[in-house]
Amino acid sequence: MSKSFRQKSCVFCGCTLRSKKARSGGKSNEHIIPNWLMDHLGVRDMTITPTVTEVASGRIVDFRQHAVSAFVAGTVCGQCNNGWMSRLEGDAKPVLIPLIEDPHRLEELDLVQRTLIARWTLKTAAMLNRASAYSAPGNSMSRPVPDDHLKEIMDGRFPSGVAVVGCRYPSMKPLDWLQFGTWITPSNSIPLLEDDRNRSYKIALAFRDLVLAVVYYPSAEYHYAVIEGHYV
Repeated sequence: MSKSFRQKSCVFCGCTLRSKKARSGGKSNEHIIPNWLMDHLGVRDMTITPTVTEVASGRIVDFRQHAVSAFVAGTVCGQCNNGWMSRLEGDAKPVLIPLIEDPHRLEELDLVQRTLIARWTLKTAAMLNRASAYSAPGNSMSRPVPDDHLKEIMDGRFPSGVAVVGCRYPSMKPLDWLQFGTWITPSNSIPLLEDDRNRSYKIALAFRDLVLAVVYYPSAEYHYAVIEGHYV
């Protein structure tokens, strides 16, 4: 497991984070849920309670409570935040808003739009992951998005083996998410290796009735499948 996400450096470009006033490499507070999306969903002052729960026992490992507007990542430099990340938000916004209003429009997206939404989803999910206790060392359920995946996102590439899916699922909440580290396999499947499990991740984001999920399992011997009614 990489330890670089615990260092005082930008998780994307790797530059040493300096004071926010520094012209180059200055630290910024990147909102996990971008400002335009908070305002569109009306959730800026909504209280959230990010919780890490041990699957086997149900024991709560970590619990936090704060407003959505205070959910920020302090490990991103100003150049990344105001550069490629800002451009990605600007490109994704006019495509995402219609999808949130009507998730059935997912089927109408062309290849360019699908790639754009997939990259935005992966960036947002990765930031949520790195800003949460779900990527903290010492937590047996920790599944940090790998450093090389973050670098590829910044470079405009899509990491090999990562899949992004979207669908409509009726929800009473304007905003929700889920990070999970367990996998279900058919009875006749070859066993999952523990090392592969530890390097995998599943992160789902929900904006009203629109669900966007990122999955990664580091083995080409397995194929992804979606089981209806299995995940909540």
